[in-house]
Formats: sequence, structure tokens, C-alpha cells
Amino acid sequence: MRKLGPALGGLGLTWVLFVACGGSSTESLCTEDQIFSDGKCFEDLGVAVNGVGMLPTRIKRAAFAGEDGEFEVVDVKTGSVALSGTASGPLTARDTEQVVYLADFTELTQPGRYFVRTAQGKKSSEFDIGHTGLEGALQEAMLGLYGQRCGVAIDFEFGDERYRHAACHLDEASLEDVGGGSADDTGGWHDAGDYGKYVVNGAFAVAFLVAAYEHYPQYLREVEFAIPESGGALPDILDEAQVELKWILKTQFADGSFSHKVTARHFEAELMPEADRQPRYFYTPSTAATGDAVGALAQAARVFKEFDADFADKCLDAAIKGQQYLDAHPEEVKTMLTPDGTGAYQSGEANSDGDARVWALSELWETTGEANYLTQFETRAQTASFGVEFDWGNATNLGLGTYLRSKRQGRDAELVTRLTASLATGAQTLHAASLDDVYGRDRPSYYWGTNGVICRTAYNLGLAHSLFGNTDFLDAASLQVGHVLGMNGFGRSYVTQLGPNPVMQPHHRPSQSDGAGKPWPGLLIGGPHGQGADERGTTDINPALDWQDISGNYYHNEIAINWNTALVYALVATLATENDETAACWPDDCFEVPDATGPDGAGGMGGGAP
Repeated sequence: MRKLGPALGGLGLTWVLFVACGGSSTESLCTEDQIFSDGKCFEDLGVAVNGVGMLPTRIKRAAFAGEDGEFEVVDVKTGSVALSGTASGPLTARDTEQVVYLADFTELTQPGRYFVRTAQGKKSSEFDIGHTGLEGALQEAMLGLYGQRCGVAIDFEFGDERYRHAACHLDEASLEDVGGGSADDTGGWHDAGDYGKYVVNGAFAVAFLVAAYEHYPQYLREVEFAIPESGGALPDILDEAQVELKWILKTQFADGSFSHKVTARHFEAELMPEADRQPRYFYTPSTAATGDAVGALAQAARVFKEFDADFADKCLDAAIKGQQYLDAHPEEVKTMLTPDGTGAYQSGEANSDGDARVWALSELWETTGEANYLTQFETRAQTASFGVEFDWGNATNLGLGTYLRSKRQGRDAELVTRLTASLATGAQTLHAASLDDVYGRDRPSYYWGTNGVICRTAYNLGLAHSLFGNTDFLDAASLQVGHVLGMNGFGRSYVTQLGPNPVMQPHHRPSQSDGAGKPWPGLLIGGPHGQGADERGTTDINPALDWQDISGNYYHNEIAINWNTALVYALVATLATENDETAACWPDDCFEVPDATGPDGAGGMGGGAP
């Protein structure tokens, strides 16, 4: 199997821009050329850039403050100027309202190591042009997921630190909420900075690993990751996905429903997972959790079939049984959350399980070809459309995406046409917004977890590219990766131990409790937003700049599996399409609606794009 390049460690850069200059703990000790932030003095550098890597074939940009827009891109190895130019500006950033110049150096395609230098002598962090840097980022994001495993001992080295914890949460979880007794709950991923495990978010999160393989198998088939199963019968990304899928299977009750979550009654203290001895409970089922579990398991059934037929059959059997429960319970069933002091993962709105039902039916139809699932899906999808941004609370895009990618015959041609138009409009909106923002962010929204949300737009953008062949959508996806890796209003990477001056204080109990000098690597934090500003006393701060790198700041610095798998998907979609070019048919003739009346084609197990 092919090993990707090494992950790039912290390169030491921030925004406005900051590089740690060491030691000072009070603002008064900083010099006039330094900025006090996160308890340290930082040197003001002034150039924001994706400080990990950019592909030769994709858009490349940097932003900086200064007196004029002259800039150079310098080859680190030779010291020579590889490209020089004049940046656009001064421009007012759409979201942060910072006044900056925007440098575009897309025409530089020679692989190498570079930095951007302005006429005022400001320098960016070093970055890679090529695939090595982004391959390293993918390695590290997957390592972040590996570190979230529950029920097994974790032990690995990264940089100059060793990260480990003993096997945790091995006791059976109580079934007292659903009739009494206890059952095995080992395995899966810890959901976020806490040690709970939630079916809604777990199913949603793992779907992006399985989808990454299904959509880009040629790229991922031989890629190895730093996990114990590497080199086995499964592609490594599916090995990691199987960890969560096996846990989801354990949460199904005899009637086909799935427990909403398995957690303690209260969030844990700051301690290592093996030290958490609170009793854990299977909560009552919900139709949202059941629908999401059905969607993830039905998807897994067709993708795993090639490699592990027995496991694929277990997934499909569980998915069919779960759908039978959903059919028998057409009205939403919510879990009972009281008494409770952990995450809810359910909407307060009525009929908020509709997205999960759409996703479940689409995946079951694509895997089995059964007409009943198609009929139910198309009935529900008549009022559905692609959302330009989505998270665990709305899995509709996953169902619509599988439907549009299907090779099966029998789809409603009018529905396919309408959904295709919805996808195209949304993708064009995302691309335009990414160019409109000097930092490349394709959404102007700021709320809990939007770093994961903007990475997840790569799902829509990748699907649009697969149908229409327009590499503008790949540029937009690349810019989202760049945004979380340093091309933002802080000039900092939002991923632990990756890129320029990365986040150092995630809200993540192992990082807060293990005594290591650096946080566990490869974890994407939620990022800036204004929610909870009253509590923090930050109501006078622009939401796009409302962020402090403090572990107790769970509003911004929480990590979560659904954000990490979104980053993984975005990186895979970017790397796997590195050499794609815009199709000659764009913009008018790339998509032809297939015959809706013919017999079933060769879709189903492993069906790809139309």
C-alpha cells in the first residue's frame, strides 16, 4: 500500500499575524513589534496563507496588510524569487472587516517549498506547492480520529511527544431506561471533547469516511494510515470507519430501533478516559438516530461488500430491520433526555427526523435496488433540495447525493432534473462566495462548529464537479481546506499540530489531562462565532473574530468527530482530483438525465456517478 507524506508540524505563524516568541505571560512584557494573545507575545508578521500546502493545479492566494500590494513568492531552497506581482486591494474582508491586500499566485505550479514576502518585508509561513503537504494533513486528520477510539488502548508517537491512554469504558452500559439489564457498549469513537457516544452524530460522521472511499476509490484503495489495522484486507480508511460502524450495530434494540446515545448522566471532569468510571446508559431510541444509523449502515453494506461480505450483510440486515421500525413509526419518536447532563443531538422542532428518513431510504435503495425504498424516497424528496451548508441535524444532502450519483434505472426524471439544478445553483453560490471573501471562506455564517461545516461543503462541491466537470468547484473546495489551515483572519491553523501556529488549547479531555506539552494531533476545532458572547463578555467583537485559544472555551475550541471526518473528506476530494480539468461540456451540456423507464442497471453495490 502507498504511504502518504509525513504530516507537517506546527510551523509557527499567526495573524495579524503571530509567531510565538517565547515565555512572556503578561502583556506589558511584549515589545512594540509584538502582539499579546493567548497568554504569550507574538511577532506581527502580516501574511495569511494556507500554511500547509496547495496543489499546483488549484487556486493559490495570500492576504496581508500593508502600504501597497507588491509581493514575491520565494523558493525556500534556493532563495530565488519564483513569482512576483501586485496584489488586489486594499480590500475590506467580507466577514472580518479587516483591510488587506489579496495576492493571487495560482500561476505558480512548480512543486517546491515557498513563502510569500511583501514589499514591507513581512513573510508568510512556509508552505508546500505539490501534494506532500496536503497528504500530510490527511494523515494527521485520520490520526486525530484514531485517537478518539474508545474501549481500546491508544499509544502512538507524534513529533517529540507520546500520546496514549489505557483501554476505557469497558463495563457494560445500563439498559435501565429501556427495560433493565445491561449490554456491551465497547468500541466506537468518543464523540468530541467529552467521552459520550451518540448515534446521530456517529452515523453522520462515519458516513463521510465511507463516502470518501466510495467516491474516490482509485485514490484511497492503497493509501495507508497510522492505525493498527493498516495493511490488512480492508483499505485503511474503511478500517477506521468500521470501528464506528461496529459500535453503531451494538446500539440496535430488538425491535429494530437504535438507541439515541450511550453516555453517562453528566459530562466528565477533566480526566483521561480510563479514569472515567461513571455508569453509562443506553438511552431510549429515537427515529432520528434510527434513520441516521440505517443510512450509514446501508451505505456501508455496499461499500464493504467487496472486502468483507459477512460484515456487509450484518450492516444491511440491521439497516433493513431499522427501516422496518421507521415504517412502523411514521411519527417522530424522540429520546427521553431527562435526567440528563450530556449532549442532546436532537432538534426541538417537530418532525425533525425527516432528513434521516430521506437519507436512510436513498441508501437502502441504492444498495438493494428495491422499488419500495425508491418510491418512499422520491415521495419525501419532492420538497427537498440541497442545502449549501449542513451538519448532523440535516443529513438530507447525503440522501440526495447518493440518488444523483446512482447508476440505477427507474428514477423520476423530473426529480433528477430539479435536484441537479438545486445542486448546481448551490455549488455556484459556494464558489462565488469563496472568491468574494479574501480568506476564501464559502459561507458567511458563524456558529458552533462552522469550521466543520465549511469543510463539509466539499461534499456538494465534489458532487457538482463529478456531474458537471467544472474545476471551479474544486478550487472552492481547496479554499475551504486552506481556510482552516491558516488562510483566515487570525492566520492560524484551526487543526492541532498542523500548519501555522496551530490551536494549542482544544477543549479535549485527553489533551487537557495527559500532561503532554502539546495537544493530541490532527483535531479540528469548531472555530470563531458569536454564540454565547454574553457569557464570554465578547458582544463587542465581530463574530468572525470571536475566538480565543483556551481549553475551557468549549464554544469555539471543542473538537468533534463530525468536523474531523468533514476535513478528511475535503482533503480526499481535493487530492483525488488533483489533475482533473474542466470538461468541454461545461457549462451547458455536462449532465444528461438518464432514462427513467429502463430496467435496473449495474448500480447498487459500488455504483458511481451517472
